[in-house]
Amino acid sequence: MLMNGDKLIIEDIHGKRAALKAVLFDQVEWTYAVNGDYTLTFTAYDDGSEAYSMLTNQSWVYDHGEIFVIKQVSDAPSQGSSAIQVTCSQIYTELSRSKSVDGNTDWGDIGHKASPDSNAPNQTNQDNKDDENTSLTPIGPEQIMKYYIGDANNTNGNNWLNFTWEIKGQFDPQPVALDAVSLKTGISKITETWTDAVIFPMAKHITVYSHDEFYKDRGHRLDYLNNVSDIQIDIDSNSIINEARCVGATYTQQDTSTTDTGLPNGTITSGKGAQAVINDAKKYLGVPYVYGGAGGTRGGNPWSGMDCSSFVSQVYQDFGIRVPAQTIAMEPSFHQVSTPQTGDVGFYGPHGGTHHICLMLDANTMIYEPEPGESCKIEPVSYYPPSWYARNDQMAAVVSQGASDEDDGTDATTTTETDTTQYYFQPFIVKDQESIDRWGLFFAPDDITNDSIQDKDQMRDYALKQFHPNPDMSITCTMMNNERPIPGDIVHFEIKQRNYKSKLPIVGFTWYSHRRSSNNTTITLNSVEKSILDYEQSFNNAANRPTQIINPGWSKQTWTRQEVRTFGENIEKPNTDQDTNNS
Repeated sequence: MLMNGDKLIIEDIHGKRAALKAVLFDQVEWTYAVNGDYTLTFTAYDDGSEAYSMLTNQSWVYDHGEIFVIKQVSDAPSQGSSAIQVTCSQIYTELSRSKSVDGNTDWGDIGHKASPDSNAPNQTNQDNKDDENTSLTPIGPEQIMKYYIGDANNTNGNNWLNFTWEIKGQFDPQPVALDAVSLKTGISKITETWTDAVIFPMAKHITVYSHDEFYKDRGHRLDYLNNVSDIQIDIDSNSIINEARCVGATYTQQDTSTTDTGLPNGTITSGKGAQAVINDAKKYLGVPYVYGGAGGTRGGNPWSGMDCSSFVSQVYQDFGIRVPAQTIAMEPSFHQVSTPQTGDVGFYGPHGGTHHICLMLDANTMIYEPEPGESCKIEPVSYYPPSWYARNDQMAAVVSQGASDEDDGTDATTTTETDTTQYYFQPFIVKDQESIDRWGLFFAPDDITNDSIQDKDQMRDYALKQFHPNPDMSITCTMMNNERPIPGDIVHFEIKQRNYKSKLPIVGFTWYSHRRSSNNTTITLNSVEKSILDYEQSFNNAANRPTQIINPGWSKQTWTRQEVRTFGENIEKPNTDQDTNNS
């Protein structure tokens, strides 16, 4: 290990090293965040040394046993002297420059290529990438690291960066696809799958920790106005997610079927006229309502279940007309009309904010997918009147043409061969009811998806791990010293003035790595559910605590009735005996 003292060791891309001493050492700054950025910044001035000339992109910087790679160099002349501002990233980020393809890791040097592992699970190679029914074997972080990095100790010398790795803690196996991505992206599958895992690099060694292995109580304390000079507490509810739509894996199924179309001559796309549209819509009667289900532009098997918008989209698609399968997105495909006809639609809600839709069979009758637990049905318009009616000109043209001359008016069947995308289970909604009861509903803006999960219960567990059920509470502490923090250290944190105590983990820091620095360490503590509730309680207690005005030198005065009503209840009455003795 290179020992630096008040100097930085620079190594250029050819492996040449030199000591850099012309540095503003009181500003040499490390910044770290759990599973986030890990950077070094400093300012160097031109002393004509060889080390200064080596401060170029991709040179390495050694400081206190850590290795950083220069990523940005900016001119920063000061007081007539040439100087540069240097920003570096921990060497772990170099994994983004290399890629694994079918178990072969390309390290950017043809002489350093990992041997393929024919037994590696879940490879998406050329032989099986088109087999969408292939089930993934549940694996752990060890298999992921081995696939992308290679041997844990690099005993075979497969990677020229000489990265080594280890796993600490227990992880339940999960289905994970191992595909051709950069090594850093591949390794990030660990924190995507096990969301409380921590990947911590130190020099060229990568440790993957389970939550309990990374966060440890070492008995350290942080006390406001004792060893902490300043505190900033931020509570942010923007990140809360406690309800989401979940979509799992799909597969392709080839179907050959004979279907009663309900249309003249059995041809869906060639039938014209109002009756053809009516018959086509009616054939979906009884199809269950499934929120976010198949049908229309969403694809899939419409008979497996549709919602209101995908049902309308499906009927239109049967006549070669594509409209989106989402109510608000549908609106531009239509124009408002006052009197509906066959094929028109009824929107529920204002323009730009519709939330439901039906299809008109005639001016007084509608067909629609109603709500969960029900199926496609026909009702009079008076049963549930739409907010406004709208027409699509393409569908209006179909309705106005009437039946073709060849139609004999009899129902027929058609045989079709189709490749359809099927869900292993239908998309469904997952809720964290405890979080909803406490903070209100926060619906995820995007579906939670996993193309590897084929079991609904497993998908539910996966989704709950992606939730963020509580607000983010971040506490930033400025220390009264410049000690180097320990990432993951669970400290005993106290604000006596607020009567607030909690145990919180260190998830980030800014540390000035050289002794001559006059700057103090800044530590970021992250919240857990209990700490948020404890702080909320202490805040409420402080806010509700009555204010007492105590005046030891109180003497009798004559007050007006209004003054007594305004101030009197908050005045502590004097000792009666003492008052008598003084009179």
